[in-house]
Amino acid sequence: MKSFYTLLQREYWENRGSFAITPIGIGCFFVIALIFVLFGSESFMSDANREMGNFSGIRINGLNISGFDFFSSMTKEFALVPLEQRINVWTIALYSLSAMFMVVLVFVSVFYLLGALYDDRRDRSILFYKSLPVSDLMTVTSKVAVVFFVLPVMFIAAIFVTFLAIMLIATIVAWFGGGQAWASIWEPAPFLGVPLKILIAHIIHTMWAAPVIGWLLFVSSWTKRKPILVATIPLGAIAFLEGYYNRSSHFASSVWERLLGWLTPIEISSGQHLGSGNNLQDYWNIYAQAPSLLSTNEMWVGLLIGAALFAGAVMVRRYRDESL
Repeated sequence: MKSFYTLLQREYWENRGSFAITPIGIGCFFVIALIFVLFGSESFMSDANREMGNFSGIRINGLNISGFDFFSSMTKEFALVPLEQRINVWTIALYSLSAMFMVVLVFVSVFYLLGALYDDRRDRSILFYKSLPVSDLMTVTSKVAVVFFVLPVMFIAAIFVTFLAIMLIATIVAWFGGGQAWASIWEPAPFLGVPLKILIAHIIHTMWAAPVIGWLLFVSSWTKRKPILVATIPLGAIAFLEGYYNRSSHFASSVWERLLGWLTPIEISSGQHLGSGNNLQDYWNIYAQAPSLLSTNEMWVGLLIGAALFAGAVMVRRYRDESL
């Protein structure tokens, strides 16, 4: 167990730019953008309030709530809105804020997997790591654990800290504006529940994407150059041949459903959730319906395919020549 933890630490230190700095950077972007909105010029604020009210404000009982209104002068009025509606507004805001984090998380995971076993051979560090008393199975498993748990936890932690920073700034604005910080911010904002739901849902979505994860890891274990090309060209060729000879696109659709399902598991043509079959009216319902994927045959078939590709990656790493 200590060896496995050491492997995870190694992955972090070798990739801390994408693991830590990237989510922190996204969070800082949102906080700085909020500060700019709050303390921008009067003419800018006047124009922005008008435009946000016209195009992206949320109207509740005649109260126009935009990001600018909410964090500046409307906390007192917002506190008078029924609690359920206040919770809905904050829920929408927090899920919307997390969307960019999750998109970047999937991109980081994909490129991490492509280089997970390839980089060790490119810089010849595999010769050192093979001399350690750590099995190839444990090494490859640590790569998978990073994608399933380490990366999501770090990004979700960044989401949580960003939530808190925004809420603290909003609290200060409410205090100086004579608003009610508890009723308008801390009472309705589900700042603990939303990150937890996103984390659980993302782990399930990652299970759904197991064939993609297994394929990327398998390619990384043997390719001599350009993992992203080696991973995509065969899939594109199979999709082309199927379309050319059979006039169908089953393979391409399956690949897209697994890849896009890592983020939003919906059927592309109908917009139905791949687990529950419901039409998703709101983006955040994806997280609530994620557990329904566990009851589908496709989930478990995908896990078997992913496990087979994982085993292939372990075998290739164990027996192939270490040189590129």
